[in-house]
Amino acid sequence: MQKDTAKLLVLDLKPRNHNEASKPAELIQVSGHHELTLNARRAITVLWHNAHMQGVTEGRDYTIEIDALKADGHKGYERVEEAVTALMRAILTVRMPNGKTRRVQFLGGNDMDDPDRPAGVLTYSFDRRLVDILKTSTIWGKIKLPVLMAFSSKYAVSLYENVAQLTGLGLKQMHQFTLDEFREMLGVMPGKYKTFGELNKHVVKPAVDEINALAAFNVYVLPVKQGKRVAAVHIHWATKDADALREAFAESERPRIGRRARITGTVEAVLPPHTSVRRLERTERLARKARSPKIS
Repeated sequence: MQKDTAKLLVLDLKPRNHNEASKPAELIQVSGHHELTLNARRAITVLWHNAHMQGVTEGRDYTIEIDALKADGHKGYERVEEAVTALMRAILTVRMPNGKTRRVQFLGGNDMDDPDRPAGVLTYSFDRRLVDILKTSTIWGKIKLPVLMAFSSKYAVSLYENVAQLTGLGLKQMHQFTLDEFREMLGVMPGKYKTFGELNKHVVKPAVDEINALAAFNVYVLPVKQGKRVAAVHIHWATKDADALREAFAESERPRIGRRARITGTVEAVLPPHTSVRRLERTERLARKARSPKIS
């Protein structure tokens, strides 16, 4: 994430390449996305980035090759069509700087080429009220599209993008969410995985495993208890060293088939053994001290 004291706007940024999106916080920190599939969640970022490269203005139509929305190469037209339809129906709740919320459709009307047409194109537009919000956005996260397209978990998409936004907060290396905030951030269906044990097994651990195998940072999730009940989660992240970055890139280039077996063979827990909130806080203090300028 970036936040500029001179109020640099996200729309003023010039995307440097097709593989890295500067995604506004308003599109990362959304509510109401629990029904969106993996493909639909990825499509939000891909469609935003494509529009950003073309120049986002109110009332504009954007075009993108349908293949760019496929995670499986030449396959997956039906999944793209399902994702586009879902994004037209979904009502996203966006947090505004003044504390209010705004409900918007991510996608307006669109045209999609026939599946048998080579190099088919999707023509789409954004809700006017959404564009109004994005015009003043000053906070964003750097999203690596190859990493995003390599995920097989929709929860990994949500966790990765939120942590990617947090990683730019200067010296900060951890953040705490209430359990309800964490569930909402991940987009978990209300009433599903009611206990933290279920949530950890089916949502958190698979998402963390994928992120740690593919992203430029490692993320750790620690439950925080009040009595016997988990009331919050503590998220800690750390940038990978050069060797780990090379391995993450190599894994993103490998076939998706067999990835789960590969990454579970090296990542055995959401947190390193014996890790605690106190230890993570100590790690952050030492890292901050090491980075602080020395005064002679």
